[in-house]
Amino acid sequence: MKYNTMITAHTGADGTPDNSLEYVRYALTTPADAFEIDIRDRGDGALVLTHDLADDGLVPLLSEALELAGKVPAMRINFDHKEPGLSAPLFRLLQEYGMEKRAIWSGSVDLPFLRECPDVLRDVEVFLNLEEIVENLYFNYREIPDFDVTAAERAIAVCRETGIRVVNVNHILVTRRLIELLREEKIGVSAWTVNDLPDMEYFLTHEIYNITTRRPKVLFERF
Repeated sequence: MKYNTMITAHTGADGTPDNSLEYVRYALTTPADAFEIDIRDRGDGALVLTHDLADDGLVPLLSEALELAGKVPAMRINFDHKEPGLSAPLFRLLQEYGMEKRAIWSGSVDLPFLRECPDVLRDVEVFLNLEEIVENLYFNYREIPDFDVTAAERAIAVCRETGIRVVNVNHILVTRRLIELLREEKIGVSAWTVNDLPDMEYFLTHEIYNITTRRPKVLFERF
């Protein structure tokens, strides 16, 4: 691929079951730079792969996914925090497996933890989710004049404070102006979830930092 953009396989990529070990095995065979998994606390301190709260006990343990990922050391892992309070235990687990330098964190990342432990950012790359810092984002963005300017200003302020260098944004909210305003501050844009070819081409030609897609096979075949 000729473009300078990271490609992340979204959980459930190419028709595999979301947050399953089958998906993890599949993602590890793709040319993607990273694969994404959703994580939560099972309720007993064990981190598991799931988007929503589960009570059936059948969801995979994160440790099982890390065992698989250990066999493909070149691929990075995006840990999408689906609830607060996961960053500290996740970092301990990553250290146990020696995978902290392969980690990308997104979702409800604990900014207080990063403020208390700034050295974590030497190992872990954080994608700052825009909805975590813009209140009621999806209700309000259409009503905010120059929304992308306001969003960029807020993101830049948080990035300056924390040292984060990438902002994670729903692709429908990513404008050329948002890309350029953040790029001026040397902050990258990660767009999710980019599944249609015209959107893929737009973000690739604008060379944003990362694209997360459920269709990595199509993307690599086309581009």
